[in-house]
Amino acid sequence: MESDGKYYISVLFEYDNHTTTYVADKNNAIGLDYASDGLYTDHNGNKGSNHKYYRESYKKLAKEQRKLSRKVGSSKGSTKSNNYLKQLRKVNKIHRHIANQRLDNLHKLSTEIANQYNVVCVESLNMRSMSNKGFGNGKATMDNGYGMFLNMLEYKLSDRGKYFVKVDKWYPSSQICHNCGKIHHEMKDLKIRTMSCDCGYHMDRDQNAALNILEEGLRILIDAA
Repeated sequence: MESDGKYYISVLFEYDNHTTTYVADKNNAIGLDYASDGLYTDHNGNKGSNHKYYRESYKKLAKEQRKLSRKVGSSKGSTKSNNYLKQLRKVNKIHRHIANQRLDNLHKLSTEIANQYNVVCVESLNMRSMSNKGFGNGKATMDNGYGMFLNMLEYKLSDRGKYFVKVDKWYPSSQICHNCGKIHHEMKDLKIRTMSCDCGYHMDRDQNAALNILEEGLRILIDAA
């Protein structure tokens, strides 16, 4: 039984997997850069999803939480009344609805990418650290579920015999000009949203990073072959 009062059953089974392993085709590859405002940006400049399910349900959730705080049993150590437990289930039901919306969206996006591409290159980010208050976007980071998205991509690509390549998190993908390779240390400032280089190259910072992640991921894959 989950916190929303509903029961769920998980069924596990085994089967012989005769997955065909695809040849790593660099022409059928995609690079993804994390984006707090759209889940990811790929090397073609496409965004993943702009949904913020927690924020979209925030007013409704806050209203039900205020009701909960006025019920007998809300104070620490006090006996929980039936009305309190009933209201608590309402609050938990909203949380479950938000989680289900997020999971459904992530499954659809990850399945689409796993079906379309043979090679997916990403950065191996520490999402727990990125959700820290010091970054100033903790709620947005936790809301879009990028960590879950990467886990889904990894096992779906593996099931299809395809390639999931992780680029080291210290690789300066956002600081490298994809056109000439010059390092731009000023791009450490997240407020700078465009890569502008002396060579005349101008590109959205996330798309530029995705292009660099794709290039580095393909290099890692070729070296490992």
